[in-house]
Amino acid sequence: MRADLARVRRSGFALDQGRSERGVVAAGVPVHGADGVVVAGLSASMPSVRYRKDQLPTLVASLRATAAALEADLRG
Repeated sequence: MRADLARVRRSGFALDQGRSERGVVAAGVPVHGADGVVVAGLSASMPSVRYRKDQLPTLVASLRATAAALEADLRG
């Protein structure tokens, strides 16, 4: 688990490929408050049969853009 957390910290996103729920893939990113502390997480999930590894960069980019918009709203 420590290795997983270290990888998530380095990459800035988490990926769960059926570990929590068989047949489901999920990717998630942090949402930071005005002080930079993580206040929430934002994720997207899909049936594993629909997941393609080549889509991951686009998915993570979309999640990061949405998280950035949420963070801007939190800052007021």
